[in-house]
Amino acid sequence: MQDYIYRMMDERKDLVEKYEKLTGFKRNNYHNLDDTERYLMTEQAEVIDTYINILDARISHATLKEKKEDEK
Repeated sequence: MQDYIYRMMDERKDLVEKYEKLTGFKRNNYHNLDDTERYLMTEQAEVIDTYINILDARISHATLKEKKEDEK
């Protein structure tokens, strides 16, 4: 597998960790956060989730592309 695919996998792992920390913090501190903080954290979590989904697609595409090139 190409190095850039491993880098995307590492980036994905880091993002999942950040997503889990953010959502866990928000869940555990929900009543201590004001409406704006809750809203912004929710938006941030949604963006991270979207980013993870895009990375998943890129990893899948790159892996399939590499596999097709190996079959040639």
